Amino acid sequence: MRACLKQLTKPLTLQEAAKFLNLSQSHLYKLTSERKIPHFKPSGKKIYFDKSELIQWLKRKPARTQEETEEKAASYNVSGKGAV
Repeated sequence: MRACLKQLTKPLTLQEAAKFLNLSQSHLYKLTSERKIPHFKPSGKKIYFDKSELIQWLKRKPARTQEETEEKAASYNVSGKGAV
């Protein structure tokens, strides 16, 4: 039972999500209006966010390390294919 309760987390408000993401509220609102960040509008006015979805959103475009880039280049040169 406790495991199920841990998965249910209170949604974040716009203010809380902006603080969590270290973004201004206006920028976060712009991201929601452009549908670039996952959010919920259950009543059509207030905006809410799921913290786990925000974490996934933050991890969407990881930067490769120099070592990873060099390995990718070496792999490309050996195989002649650009495996992503």
